[in-house]
Amino acid sequence: MPKITSPWFRFQFSCLGLFGLGKRAEVGSVAEDVISLESRRKAKPKARKRWKVKPRFFLLLLSLLLIWVAAGFVNRYVQIAVLRSKIVRVEREISALETRNESVRQQLEEMQADDYIERAAREKLGLIKPGETVYIPMRAASPDDPLDVAKRPGAGGAAAGGY
Repeated sequence: MPKITSPWFRFQFSCLGLFGLGKRAEVGSVAEDVISLESRRKAKPKARKRWKVKPRFFLLLLSLLLIWVAAGFVNRYVQIAVLRSKIVRVEREISALETRNESVRQQLEEMQADDYIERAAREKLGLIKPGETVYIPMRAASPDDPLDVAKRPGAGGAAAGGY
Protein backbone atom coordinates (compact mmCIF):
# COMPACT_ATOMS: atom_id res chain seq x y z
CA MET A 1 0.00 0.00 0.00
CA PRO A 2 1.38 3.44 -0.88
CA LYS A 3 2.42 5.79 1.95
CA ILE A 4 -0.16 8.55 2.30
CA THR A 5 0.63 11.31 4.70
CA SER A 6 -2.79 12.88 5.15
CA PRO A 7 -4.86 11.40 7.99
CA TRP A 8 -8.06 11.80 5.97
CA PHE A 9 -6.77 9.71 3.12
CA ARG A 10 -5.50 7.09 5.55
CA PHE A 11 -8.94 6.93 7.11
CA GLN A 12 -10.60 6.48 3.69
CA PHE A 13 -8.23 3.72 2.65
CA SER A 14 -8.64 1.94 5.92
CA CYS A 15 -12.45 2.06 5.61
CA LEU A 16 -12.34 0.74 2.07
CA GLY A 17 -10.15 -2.10 3.20
CA LEU A 18 -12.37 -3.00 6.16
CA PHE A 19 -15.56 -3.21 4.17
CA GLY A 20 -13.96 -5.16 1.37
CA LEU A 21 -14.28 -2.44 -1.19
CA GLY A 22 -11.16 -2.09 -3.20
CA LYS A 23 -7.96 -3.82 -2.18
CA ARG A 24 -7.91 -5.95 0.83
CA ALA A 25 -6.19 -4.18 3.60
CA GLU A 26 -3.87 -6.00 5.75
CA VAL A 27 -4.71 -6.14 9.40
CA GLY A 28 -1.27 -5.00 10.40
CA SER A 29 -1.37 -1.88 8.28
CA VAL A 30 -4.76 -0.83 9.68
CA ALA A 31 -3.48 -1.30 13.20
CA GLU A 32 -0.43 0.76 12.39
CA ASP A 33 -2.63 3.51 11.01
CA VAL A 34 -4.82 3.52 14.11
CA ILE A 35 -1.81 3.47 16.40
CA SER A 36 -0.15 6.24 14.49
CA LEU A 37 -3.33 8.38 14.68
CA GLU A 38 -3.58 7.87 18.43
CA SER A 39 0.08 8.62 18.91
CA ARG A 40 -0.28 11.79 16.86
CA ARG A 41 -3.19 12.91 18.96
CA LYS A 42 -1.19 12.36 22.11
CA ALA A 43 1.92 13.99 20.68
CA LYS A 44 0.16 17.33 20.11
CA PRO A 45 1.87 20.12 21.94
CA LYS A 46 0.12 21.18 25.08
CA ALA A 47 -1.82 24.41 24.93
CA ARG A 48 -0.15 27.37 26.52
CA LYS A 49 -1.13 28.13 30.01
CA ARG A 50 -3.29 31.25 29.91
CA TRP A 51 -2.97 33.90 32.53
CA LYS A 52 -5.98 34.46 34.62
CA VAL A 53 -6.80 38.13 34.89
CA LYS A 54 -7.41 38.92 38.51
CA PRO A 55 -9.03 42.03 39.99
CA ARG A 56 -5.61 43.08 41.29
CA PHE A 57 -4.48 43.56 37.70
CA PHE A 58 -7.36 45.95 36.97
CA LEU A 59 -6.71 47.75 40.25
CA LEU A 60 -3.03 48.16 39.33
CA LEU A 61 -3.95 49.34 35.84
CA LEU A 62 -6.47 51.83 37.24
CA SER A 63 -3.99 53.15 39.82
CA LEU A 64 -1.31 53.64 37.13
CA LEU A 65 -3.82 55.49 34.97
CA LEU A 66 -4.82 57.73 37.88
CA ILE A 67 -1.17 58.48 38.70
CA TRP A 68 -0.54 59.39 35.06
CA VAL A 69 -3.57 61.72 34.96
CA ALA A 70 -2.61 63.32 38.30
CA ALA A 71 0.95 63.90 37.10
CA GLY A 72 -0.45 65.59 34.00
CA PHE A 73 -2.63 67.88 36.13
CA VAL A 74 0.26 68.76 38.42
CA ASN A 75 2.51 69.49 35.45
CA ARG A 76 -0.10 71.79 33.91
CA TYR A 77 -0.68 73.53 37.24
CA VAL A 78 3.05 74.21 37.63
CA GLN A 79 3.22 75.55 34.07
CA ILE A 80 0.26 77.85 34.76
CA ALA A 81 1.87 79.13 37.98
CA VAL A 82 5.14 79.86 36.16
CA LEU A 83 3.31 81.68 33.38
CA ARG A 84 1.33 83.74 35.90
CA SER A 85 4.54 84.84 37.62
CA LYS A 86 6.00 85.80 34.23
CA ILE A 87 2.86 87.79 33.44
CA VAL A 88 3.13 89.70 36.73
CA ARG A 89 6.81 90.45 36.07
CA VAL A 90 6.13 91.66 32.53
CA GLU A 91 3.23 93.84 33.74
CA ARG A 92 5.55 95.45 36.29
CA GLU A 93 8.14 96.09 33.59
CA ILE A 94 5.46 97.61 31.36
CA SER A 95 4.26 99.96 34.12
CA ALA A 96 7.86 101.01 34.90
CA LEU A 97 8.54 101.67 31.22
CA GLU A 98 5.31 103.64 30.86
CA THR A 99 6.29 105.79 33.84
CA ARG A 100 9.73 106.38 32.36
CA ASN A 101 8.20 107.13 28.97
CA GLU A 102 5.91 109.73 30.52
CA SER A 103 8.80 111.41 32.37
CA VAL A 104 10.84 111.51 29.13
CA ARG A 105 7.89 113.12 27.33
CA GLN A 106 7.62 115.78 30.04
CA GLN A 107 11.35 116.42 29.89
CA LEU A 108 11.13 116.73 26.10
CA GLU A 109 8.32 119.26 26.38
CA GLU A 110 10.36 121.26 28.92
CA MET A 111 13.42 121.21 26.67
CA GLN A 112 11.44 122.51 23.72
CA ALA A 113 10.17 125.52 25.69
CA ASP A 114 11.86 128.91 24.96
CA ASP A 115 12.74 129.47 28.63
CA TYR A 116 14.77 126.25 28.82
CA ILE A 117 16.56 126.93 25.56
CA GLU A 118 17.54 130.43 26.74
CA ARG A 119 18.70 129.17 30.15
CA ALA A 120 20.74 126.34 28.57
CA ALA A 121 22.36 128.80 26.12
CA ARG A 122 23.36 131.13 28.96
CA GLU A 123 24.57 128.45 31.44
CA LYS A 124 26.13 125.80 29.23
CA LEU A 125 27.26 127.74 26.19
CA GLY A 126 27.99 131.11 27.86
CA LEU A 127 25.93 133.10 25.33
CA ILE A 128 24.54 136.56 26.16
CA LYS A 129 21.90 138.81 24.68
CA PRO A 130 23.04 141.89 22.78
CA GLY A 131 23.72 144.80 25.16
CA GLU A 132 24.25 142.63 28.27
CA THR A 133 27.40 142.65 30.38
CA VAL A 134 28.54 139.45 32.03
CA TYR A 135 30.27 139.45 35.38
CA ILE A 136 32.14 136.28 36.22
CA PRO A 137 33.40 135.98 39.81
CA MET A 138 36.86 134.52 40.10
CA ARG A 139 36.01 132.66 43.25
CA ALA A 140 33.14 132.67 45.59
CA ALA A 141 33.42 134.91 48.61
CA SER A 142 33.82 133.11 51.90
CA PRO A 143 32.95 134.50 55.33
CA ASP A 144 36.65 134.84 56.20
CA ASP A 145 37.41 137.27 53.33
CA PRO A 146 37.93 140.95 54.27
CA LEU A 147 35.26 143.36 53.11
CA ASP A 148 37.63 145.82 51.45
CA VAL A 149 39.44 144.27 48.54
CA ALA A 150 42.60 145.89 47.31
CA LYS A 151 43.13 146.46 43.62
CA ARG A 152 45.46 144.15 41.84
CA PRO A 153 48.78 145.65 41.03
CA GLY A 154 49.02 146.67 37.37
CA ALA A 155 45.31 146.44 36.79
CA GLY A 156 44.16 149.53 35.01
CA GLY A 157 40.53 148.67 34.65
CA ALA A 158 38.55 147.23 31.82
CA ALA A 159 40.75 148.84 29.15
CA ALA A 160 43.82 147.12 30.60
CA GLY A 161 42.14 143.70 30.50
CA GLY A 162 40.84 143.62 34.07
CA TYR A 163 37.33 143.25 35.08
